[in-house]
Amino acid sequence: MISSKPVYFEQLNGIRFIAVFLVLIDHWLIPINPFSFFGHLGVVMFFVLSGFLITRILFENADSCRAHHSSPIVKMVRFIYRRSLRIFPIYFLLLAVGGIFSLSNFSEIAGWLISYTPNFYIILHNRWMGVWDHLWSLAVEEQYYLFFPYFIFFISAAKYPRLLIWMLLIGIGSRLSFFLLASHEVKESFWMISYVNPLAAIDSFGLGGILAYLYHYKNEQFVNLVSRSYFLPISLLAFVGILYLSHVSINTHDNIWAIVFERFFAGLFSFFLIAQAIGSRSWMLGRFLTFSWVSYIGQISYGIYLYHNVVYNYYHEKGNTIIGYLATFLPNLNVELPNFILIKFVLSVIIVIILASFSWFFIEKPINRFKNRI
Repeated sequence: MISSKPVYFEQLNGIRFIAVFLVLIDHWLIPINPFSFFGHLGVVMFFVLSGFLITRILFENADSCRAHHSSPIVKMVRFIYRRSLRIFPIYFLLLAVGGIFSLSNFSEIAGWLISYTPNFYIILHNRWMGVWDHLWSLAVEEQYYLFFPYFIFFISAAKYPRLLIWMLLIGIGSRLSFFLLASHEVKESFWMISYVNPLAAIDSFGLGGILAYLYHYKNEQFVNLVSRSYFLPISLLAFVGILYLSHVSINTHDNIWAIVFERFFAGLFSFFLIAQAIGSRSWMLGRFLTFSWVSYIGQISYGIYLYHNVVYNYYHEKGNTIIGYLATFLPNLNVELPNFILIKFVLSVIIVIILASFSWFFIEKPINRFKNRI
């Protein structure tokens, strides 16, 4: 076990920067972006990163309970309290704004949003949720936070590898079951069932958990992993290969590459990227991840992700987004030519960074001061 571990990985803000900008490119440059996987890769990167950070914290807490022969209840309550302070305030602030201004179809889906179950709404109704589409991934993360800690606290450390392997098997198995058991029509028309299902994302968290286990308990193996930097380009090539196989398949969604393997290999690439970010700053990308402006945008990335659909949504902008409102005064924002689309993208980025910065300094950062109150 590592004797001394930093409580804050500044370089991981650079990973958050990459992840959130992949989402913005995917959601905001739709007419000129030939690649449809950027957003999915960004979300998976967030899942693996969350799996690493949360599991590492839970390992520390569980070790402390075992060392002091204390009940894990206090640690679990503290964990949930701290996560709630970080996530809930601006999430419910956004919902309040949605209710006040009747954004998109808020009144119809308010209960799902408030209960952190929009992914189940998507599964049951087989449709997205207007400007609230992106909240499915936050729901999956929250469902993971509420369920996973119990396993870490109530099983021995010797069983952690088995738990993490089971997470990989459950995630891959969930998607494989959908591929094997669902009809062609269901897979083509109801593919979102597997996409937003929390079980179908559990292998991404498991990959982050494996990285946390190596970092926390098997540091020599972690160092050896980081030293083999060639795993990163190999995993990227493997991910690109899966995307190619999916692209050339006869069916858009009903193919094993898209349903089963794309998320796992996106997670595997994220696994090696995060490992390199933590373990080595000497490489070129490692230095980029610690640039002050990159680190800052990564620091406010939760706000950027949360607010970005309200700033601009390609499919639901009119009357529901800030850019949609501005377009009533600046008609050129609706012109779908590359230069106008890029101008709209830059304008949207500026607006969302301003909103997220205001949110960080006046809401999130002050509230975070209460995280150590219990």
